Amino acid sequence: MGGVVFDFNGTMFFDEEFQNISWRSFLEEKTGKTVTDEEFQEFVHGRNNQFTLAHFISPDLTAEEMEKLAEEKEQKYRNLCLESSCFRLEEGLPEFLDQLKKQGIPMTIATASGEKNVRFFFEHLGLDRWFSLERVALNDGTMKGKPEPDIYWKAAELLGIRPEECVVFEDAKSGIEAACRAGAARVIGVESMQDRETLLAWGASHTIKDYRDLDRLLKLTEI
Repeated sequence: MGGVVFDFNGTMFFDEEFQNISWRSFLEEKTGKTVTDEEFQEFVHGRNNQFTLAHFISPDLTAEEMEKLAEEKEQKYRNLCLESSCFRLEEGLPEFLDQLKKQGIPMTIATASGEKNVRFFFEHLGLDRWFSLERVALNDGTMKGKPEPDIYWKAAELLGIRPEECVVFEDAKSGIEAACRAGAARVIGVESMQDRETLLAWGASHTIKDYRDLDRLLKLTEI
């Protein structure tokens, strides 16, 4: 039996607006410069905070400086989430997760988010209904970030299966590349920010707009 691994931001929760506002305002405050759409896609979306901060602010930041800046930005992001009625899992996803759980299919999350944000999502979105926090592959500073494959190798390890037994749901270029390099059996591109043609060009084998077509989703997750 295979397993299912979800990226989180932009995949389970379509948070493009929250990420755009929080990152752009934070970086403009710190650098005085406006981030272009091309820069955002290449250096922010799907990347971990360390990579983004090193690129836009300084590659010589200490670990303590990096942590302080990252938390400042993430607090902006979490506040935006809490203030919005759109802070919820994507339509159809809870029902899909219920079916995967009912069928006994192993599943977890592989995210560039840090532990504080992951705990925040678990608390406010009820993720413990389907996932174990201890089996989430997250940005803990010990792994190379996407597009390196390490986080998907870790996710497979946490599920007790091989990477080639995993079906991955991703929305970002760096994440799709990471899943492909990890050897995932199938990478499903989620059209939260990009269209089907772009996701397929990046390496996705199939795409979805949302999680409402339960029959198709269950077929896509068959290994």
